[in-house]
Amino acid sequence: MKISIIVTNWNGLPLLQKNFLSVIETSPEASEIIFYDDASQDGSVAYISEIQKKYPQVIIKAHRHNRGFGKTSNDAVNSTTGDHVVLLNNDIKPHFGYLTNSLSHFRDPNLFGVGFSEIGHENWAHIFWKDGYLQHLPGTDIKKTHISGWISGGGSIICKDKFIKLGGFDPIFAPFYSEDLDLGYRAWKSGYKLLWEPLSHIEHKHESTMSKFPKRFTDYVKERNRLLVVWRNITDQKLLLSNYFSIANRCLFGPNYIKIILAARRQIKRFPAPTVFPKVTDIDIFNLFK
Repeated sequence: MKISIIVTNWNGLPLLQKNFLSVIETSPEASEIIFYDDASQDGSVAYISEIQKKYPQVIIKAHRHNRGFGKTSNDAVNSTTGDHVVLLNNDIKPHFGYLTNSLSHFRDPNLFGVGFSEIGHENWAHIFWKDGYLQHLPGTDIKKTHISGWISGGGSIICKDKFIKLGGFDPIFAPFYSEDLDLGYRAWKSGYKLLWEPLSHIEHKHESTMSKFPKRFTDYVKERNRLLVVWRNITDQKLLLSNYFSIANRCLFGPNYIKIILAARRQIKRFPAPTVFPKVTDIDIFNLFK
């Protein structure tokens, strides 16, 4: 089993200085560590270039123009030579054994990927349908390996060929939010399985690049993408009907939601249908998490 690691970055020099060496030190199983930069202007690439002189397994790749999280992650995965790929954000610091404790699960040929356990926020993604939307809460059964609605695009290990087969992160969600939820749901619907491993420990400082954007903008993108997750993935007619009623109610009491609807429709017109190979129904997926 050949393992590649990707660390995606955009203007995250302080985070790289805190975390990147830890990625190298705690990942002896990896044959390569690909640093994929999304057109940073803060000296990030120069910093990693100095590290690369000592650690030849570090490979540097970069976009000339900023493309966002999903596109950068997809390009990074496609550039790897491993058959299993670790996805890490620049604000993640892994602990020793985080890979070893997750690799045995890949004996299951239907496994899409394994999410790592964030110290202080140990939980898996409990997904369910309520009030016309796909909802999620932190899973509370955290003492053993558990299925998960999705795995983090910044703290997990995936089977590369399955990731590519599903088209990776859907660009419709750019610049951020919901890419990993959408991919996880498409994986479940295509008959794959996602797990969360409590013994694969990572630290997450929650200093992501999204904090660089105005809150009003991030709230807008979050609501738009929440609606897109439903419209792009849910095919059960009863669930869709409940979504339509919920949308009507939100417009009645908050007319500004019309802007969210129009924005979501514009995105759908711009992008092709998502890649999915339906084997499991929406109801069957939600029943797994009851």
